[in-house]
Amino acid sequence: MLHHEGRIENEGLKDQSANQDEELYQWGNLKRTLNDKEILSQALTFMVAGYETTSALISFFFYIMATHQKVQKKLYIEIRQELGEDEITYEKINQLSYLDMVISETLRLYPPFIRFDRVASAPYELGIYHLPKGSVISVPVYPIHHDPITWPNPEEFIPERFLPTEKAKRHPMTYLPFGYGPRNCIAMRFALLKTKVAIVKTPLQLGKLAILASKTGIWLRATRRSQ
Repeated sequence: MLHHEGRIENEGLKDQSANQDEELYQWGNLKRTLNDKEILSQALTFMVAGYETTSALISFFFYIMATHQKVQKKLYIEIRQELGEDEITYEKINQLSYLDMVISETLRLYPPFIRFDRVASAPYELGIYHLPKGSVISVPVYPIHHDPITWPNPEEFIPERFLPTEKAKRHPMTYLPFGYGPRNCIAMRFALLKTKVAIVKTPLQLGKLAILASKTGIWLRATRRSQ
């Protein structure tokens, strides 16, 4: 049986041998190119995994907005003050600090992937545990994001958890919506950017056709009337 011993600390990593560190460093710095098949695979990953996960994030974001009216109002004020009627630009999007916090807290509560796997590239000693080379290690993202020791009242939506002063108090491995290290989500910045654009870009765009129509279609959800 495993027991939680408290906050994640770096102390256990200091006991690793110099040979292990050097082997990991050399392995991580190998340089190679992608062949055509690998390039195609990466492109498909961008299209399929990228859009499905971003769609899930946006869905949970608007669910949060619908159930947290004060957060919705505060975010609306920030967007109107920073953007107004101006054109959306990359620089202006990055000025929306409260939007960043709201998205981060949404990803904490509802990470697109509840776990991810890694393969040990070299033997490793972690405390009393020995990890042979080739071991498959599963990282439980959802339980980490809901650990009450790191995140007090973990089921509550509190964007202020991601204020710079609060983030500095936590170990980086306690927040893993995009994985961590050299093999984290390659499209992380792209996914966050298109999520932000989808959130702040609300005006309806009309197509330049003989028949008036929306460029992106009009999506509605039908519900049964109470009476």
